Amino acid sequence: MNPISSLVFVLLLTVFPTQIFCQNLIAQACGYTSYKPLCLSTLQSDSEAKSAKDLLTIAKVALKHAGTKAQAVNAEVKKQQGSATDEGLKQALSDCAENYGDAIDQIQSSTTALGSKKYNDVNTWVSAAMNDADSCNQGFEDQSVKSPITSSSTTFSQLCSNVLAITNHL
Repeated sequence: MNPISSLVFVLLLTVFPTQIFCQNLIAQACGYTSYKPLCLSTLQSDSEAKSAKDLLTIAKVALKHAGTKAQAVNAEVKKQQGSATDEGLKQALSDCAENYGDAIDQIQSSTTALGSKKYNDVNTWVSAAMNDADSCNQGFEDQSVKSPITSSSTTFSQLCSNVLAITNHL
């Protein structure tokens, strides 16, 4: 590195230390994940993640987004239930609402465990939430009906996978 580049780098670190450090922290955390673009877009758009000073905060933010997605999927399922006419679809949606209700509870338990730094418990609860999403998807297959929530459910599972990857590095 030439002297001018070094000086510019030092000046940038002096003027923007938090922004540079936090962006590197987000990039580091997302580098651990299988769904890096989703991780980056989720965390870079979150003010708490952008100001995080440690990986634990990043994990908390990632878990918060997984919980928000679980709630959104559950709301979507309940909305679909109201308009479903096919009996197989009704049954699959009913089961799915129960699955996502459980997933929401498990994400909340994960949040508590993360706050207590019980990382194995976090992994257990997040994995259970992912299994609930899988059970929901399987319910549509079992009823031989097309899932109206495939995309949202996939995103939820990917967000959970990202949480697991980040938590495993705490």
